[in-house]
Amino acid sequence: MTSHCTDHAALVARLLAAPVATMPRFTGDGTLLFLCDAPGSAQVFARTADGTVVQRTAHRDAVTNLAGARQGGWAIFARDQGGDERHQLHLLAAEGSPRALTDDPRTIHGWGAISPDGGRIAYTANSRDPAHTDAWVMDLATGTASCVLEVEGPHELPCWHPDGRAIVVMTAPRSYESTLYLVEVETGEVTALTPHEGDWRHLSPHWRRDGGSFWLLTDREREFLGVATMEPGGRPRFLYAPEWDVEKLEVSPDQRRLAVVVNEGGFCRLRVLDAETGEIVVSPDHPDGAITALSWSPDGASVAFDLATPTMPSAIWLARVADGTARCLYRAAEPPTARPYELREAPSFDGRRVPFFLAVPEGKAPASGWPVLVWVHGGPANQALPNWRPDLQAVLATGIAVAIPNVRGSSGYGRTYAALDDREKRLDSVADLTAVRQHLATLPGLDPDRVAVMGQSYGGWMVLAAMTEYPHLWAAGVEFYGIARWKTFFERTGPWRVGHRAAEYGDPVADAELLERLSPIHKVDRIAAPLLVAQGMTDPRVPPFESEQIVAALRARGVPVRYVTFPDEGHGFTKRDNRQRVYTEVVEFLAAYLLGRSGPSGLKPRP
Repeated sequence: MTSHCTDHAALVARLLAAPVATMPRFTGDGTLLFLCDAPGSAQVFARTADGTVVQRTAHRDAVTNLAGARQGGWAIFARDQGGDERHQLHLLAAEGSPRALTDDPRTIHGWGAISPDGGRIAYTANSRDPAHTDAWVMDLATGTASCVLEVEGPHELPCWHPDGRAIVVMTAPRSYESTLYLVEVETGEVTALTPHEGDWRHLSPHWRRDGGSFWLLTDREREFLGVATMEPGGRPRFLYAPEWDVEKLEVSPDQRRLAVVVNEGGFCRLRVLDAETGEIVVSPDHPDGAITALSWSPDGASVAFDLATPTMPSAIWLARVADGTARCLYRAAEPPTARPYELREAPSFDGRRVPFFLAVPEGKAPASGWPVLVWVHGGPANQALPNWRPDLQAVLATGIAVAIPNVRGSSGYGRTYAALDDREKRLDSVADLTAVRQHLATLPGLDPDRVAVMGQSYGGWMVLAAMTEYPHLWAAGVEFYGIARWKTFFERTGPWRVGHRAAEYGDPVADAELLERLSPIHKVDRIAAPLLVAQGMTDPRVPPFESEQIVAALRARGVPVRYVTFPDEGHGFTKRDNRQRVYTEVVEFLAAYLLGRSGPSGLKPRP
């Protein structure tokens, strides 16, 4: 049998030493910008036409929301402080250091779009009211900015009208509802672009040059998002509508081609379509994995995209439209040895099939079978994808199998599946998680008695719900910044998030009784298995009180609990040294309670 790693810190360090490269963005001069975390957190890098790669930013905190301008070689990016999500916007010229465009640490600035002439930017800001982000426009030459529309609730600014007189505002009051509006910059006049009845999504608009119609992604009267074209106030005419979600849409510079990403059961496929007919022009050949961003080259000959697989960290790829070839353009380092995922299904309580990915350690399973970690995603309307996870690969290298389910409520499987966990049906998703765990117990090579559960954010709530609703099934739990009580969550989460989260989880006043029933803190006496909790102390989404109250309750009962905190992280751990620490903690914890190995943290191993 293969010997598995017991030097957990060294193992994690080796996996984290393989940086990820994401978010490719071409600029007008042909420079390809992207984010890479080789310096320790995601920073802007540039690849010039001759293949030279240089680092353009150097900050402790991660860069987000990179946007390349079609005029020249400049770009816009955003950055917060210590994970507080109060992002400030910066201009990165073709040469030299970045220049701050906003400097108000009390305000959240959300990225929007660059105007057609490159002279202005549109963005959101909640300076008027912390609970609401309004639409703003800034003149880059003078630095003057003005609010063009006060908006109630969450929204985005995906693009400008091609004549530069107006911006598009996308409101998204609920996870599966969004509407597009055209807002005149000078007058604030608002025109509904996608009037409709019922909850339907209208995403990623791209105007034709004449401004008479636009392409978009929509699921109007469908289960899945498809590519459509429509005139303002009209009805969508679908061009490409597979029985999977089309998740990304980018229009070529000459507007003859559309680059799209289709999510086929979690595996992302790049397609290039004819912009008028929707017919597939080319299907570039690339490995199975996850794609998060696309960008057309200025000449329209190529599409840059990022691609991660379970065995390869995200890298920058380039697909040629002429022949459909795809090649890796930039990878920061050779990937370490890693384990692949296999797609499986488990039957649930009502006959539905729950998809999940399964990965097993290298070598022959021990006589008792591999212990298993079940990792559940957050959201709840997210989807676990077959991408690079150094933490889960470290778990696998330690000798523990990993199962990654997409329980009901996950996106990617149609609107009906996504709605199956709404409000009163919330615990049905926990029943799905349990169904996957019970199905694992029937598979050869897996230990039916040594199964742990792990998740983050809403996935952390799933962990706590699983350990309180079905406590006898779990040997251990790991949760990052999970929700312990919905009442205290709504009282402390960022005010700009309350409305959107209430639409998903339930109103904190009208549905108070339901939310209390769904709060694991009230059933904490059922938890008997050890728990590891990790929390970023600047987290504005799930503030530390959620973790603190569950830790205090378990300590009062004498249940083994380890609490790991990070003063310079928010809702997620973005810095390599912090990820080194927390991933090592996770692997040591699971090794102690699933494999019976003690580590430097002093954990008591499983008997």
